[in-house]
Amino acid sequence: MKSSLIRSEKRIFLSAPHMGSNEIKYVQRAFDTNWIAPLGENVDEFEKALSGACHGKPVVALSSGTGALHLALTRLGVGHGDTVLCQSFTFCASANPIRYLGANPVFVGSESETWNASPEAFETAAKAMRAKGIRPKAFVYVHLYGVPAMIDELHEIAKRYEIPMVEDAAESLGSTYRGIQTGTFGEYGILSFNG
Repeated sequence: MKSSLIRSEKRIFLSAPHMGSNEIKYVQRAFDTNWIAPLGENVDEFEKALSGACHGKPVVALSSGTGALHLALTRLGVGHGDTVLCQSFTFCASANPIRYLGANPVFVGSESETWNASPEAFETAAKAMRAKGIRPKAFVYVHLYGVPAMIDELHEIAKRYEIPMVEDAAESLGSTYRGIQTGTFGEYGILSFNG
């Protein structure tokens, strides 16, 4: 049987951009007030509003969620040769910053209820690392598709093994766990506005 590739000329976007009159107004205001670089009033107001939505936690706007993960790992002192645990079922951006810093990602499997990091797999990995005399510098866990991970269980294990938690909440802006916005539980939390 001969196979063929059917190519459509119509582009289908994951999330098509939308620029309306408000966006034009704010871009023009940035030009009019000369707030072009490095930051300006719009970013300040955005950070303030997001901090309010995140129960007053400090917020820093960056160019991407990947950049935020990179900064969080840098702030935790992750460097060449270090070990960082990372959820296995995720977008590559959760693991790439680990490699950018020369560290080694050790992937932790998922559980079937939320598809996020399995507490059992996390504990198994933490025990195995401890048995080898390795203390992971962090654990990057993710809230996939807006579904919060098993935060209480994961954080209890992290506390026992003294592993800092980096919460990749890029896909879960607006999702809550026990009434609290995701991205506010770890030592660092990442939210994203892509799409």
